Amino acid sequence: MASVVRRDVNHITSSDQVIVEADKTRNLYKMDPDDYSKLVTENITQKYKIAEPQAITEIEAGCHSIAKKLAIDDRIKPTSPKEAFVTIKDHKDNFPHNIKCRLINPTKPEMGRVSKVILDRINTELRSQISVNQWRNTASVLDWFTGLHEKERLTFIVFDIVDFYPSITEPLLMKCLTWAKRHTRISGHEFDAVMHSRHSLLHDHEGNTWEKRDATNQFDVSMGAYDGAEVCELVGLYILQEMGKRIDVPSAGLYRDDGLAVMRSSSGSHADRTRKNLIRVFQECGLKITVETNLKIVNFLDVTLNLETGSYQPYRKPNDTPVYINKSSNHPPTIVKNIPLAITRRISELSSNQDAFNKAAPAYNNALASAGYNFKIEENAGKEKAKKTRKGRSRKVIWFNPPYSMNVKTNIGARFLKLLDTHFPAGNKLHKIFNRSTVKISYSCMKNIKQIIKSHNSKIMKDATQPPQKKTCNCRQPENCPLRGNCLVDDVIYKATVASQDNSIAYIGLASGPFKMRYNNHTKSLRHDRYKKETELSKYVWGLKAENIDYTIRWDIIKKSNTHRRRTGTCNLCMEEKLAIIGLQEPKLNSRTELISTCRHGTTRSYRRRPPNRAKRK
Repeated sequence: MASVVRRDVNHITSSDQVIVEADKTRNLYKMDPDDYSKLVTENITQKYKIAEPQAITEIEAGCHSIAKKLAIDDRIKPTSPKEAFVTIKDHKDNFPHNIKCRLINPTKPEMGRVSKVILDRINTELRSQISVNQWRNTASVLDWFTGLHEKERLTFIVFDIVDFYPSITEPLLMKCLTWAKRHTRISGHEFDAVMHSRHSLLHDHEGNTWEKRDATNQFDVSMGAYDGAEVCELVGLYILQEMGKRIDVPSAGLYRDDGLAVMRSSSGSHADRTRKNLIRVFQECGLKITVETNLKIVNFLDVTLNLETGSYQPYRKPNDTPVYINKSSNHPPTIVKNIPLAITRRISELSSNQDAFNKAAPAYNNALASAGYNFKIEENAGKEKAKKTRKGRSRKVIWFNPPYSMNVKTNIGARFLKLLDTHFPAGNKLHKIFNRSTVKISYSCMKNIKQIIKSHNSKIMKDATQPPQKKTCNCRQPENCPLRGNCLVDDVIYKATVASQDNSIAYIGLASGPFKMRYNNHTKSLRHDRYKKETELSKYVWGLKAENIDYTIRWDIIKKSNTHRRRTGTCNLCMEEKLAIIGLQEPKLNSRTELISTCRHGTTRSYRRRPPNRAKRK
């Protein structure tokens, strides 16, 4: 199994083409970088335009202002830009002659985390106060379907909101929030946080910044935003309430952009009037829908509903074949063990009877067999109810998540917990914070194929749009370049090896800008007596000079990295320097304090105070 994975990974990483995922199936497609770039640009330019240069600064300033009012400005980080990408809708008609895509904007405004919490509370309170069917999963749809009376006398109305996320406008969202205020409490700061979270930008692989074409103030509800689903749910609640007033149907519900209703079997003209009224309700909100009426059987989410028989069964799209991780894959044993049982429970929940279960089971049994499992899913298997345990009080838990690998024989979890017991025993003053009840361990997975594909695509597109090669050395005498023609390299960990007589010692440092600037600072401290205490390297060299010992210095690059990551709050460059100091086996000049020094590149924001105006003295 490991050799197969290595072969597939090598096949992906050695390819010079972009690998594009399908939208709702597991298919993957290869494209030339130029064709993919054209496809992304076409999808972006349909609804986006180039943003003003100061747009990012204005959005970040507004975010900081709102965060300060909510007293969370110390926890909100600037938004980290990420390249937009597309997924291919290979389940649509006329594919591949007419390729339709879904544009994904992975750039998520950090204020969206706050907005998500606010909107989740608002939606929960609205659902408890107004009697509408807003489904959040397939189970709630099945509960609704099971509760319908006289199913044989009903017909389905299926409607789908076209481009729901990008079609939500600023006036529509403000109308929904104003309506929600009648039923729940929304403070002014919460209102501002929700609206400001919609000020998002899109970034492409060429470094361009885009904003919504028909929107003001960069308003956009992007797919993948932290609070995108909650915004759609709020708008959906408002629409369902309007439908209840104006559409004469026994029952209707909505899951994000997919809607389902039932009506009494009647003439075609009555069904057509209902369809037109439904379209009118959505048009008044600025939304477009597709509607189908007089249906007895529908495929909704991942289940097929049948009004004639009152039954339901699992549903998969035609091109979507179930695929599961191999039993021998490098995953934690708990995950591998629970996959067959989880599949059994899921198929059982989506099947109304034994016949429906047996009809769906073969496809999943074949998928499990292909993945190396000697397991047959059966009705009622995996349905054993877990024993109800008394809910304990909530604790603040610190999680340790080491990556799991079958190649590591050491029981990392047990070793870690033993270290916890050894260094924080019951009598220790920190035992209350660090003990087995407050510190838990859970293994994490290594990089999966999706992440490998994402990294590969990013590299391919970066190489395809790579600017002309920049100058690597500006030394007047190239033969004397400290890095042998590469002194302008930036964001590096370097090593200076000082050789004198029979002794050799090394110094590890980093350069967040061009190495040449850092090198010039070193030469300054090595030449001028007043700067001799600037670094451990200069102190050592001046000691050699005091003893009239000849020396030579060789400069080498150990590793290239990057500086502070705004999203994670960590600095890879500083971390790599510490690792290089720890891992250096030869004698070194670096002191222990360098291992606990704080990062100088990681300030999240820097605000300069304007100097006070002072009158010039005469």
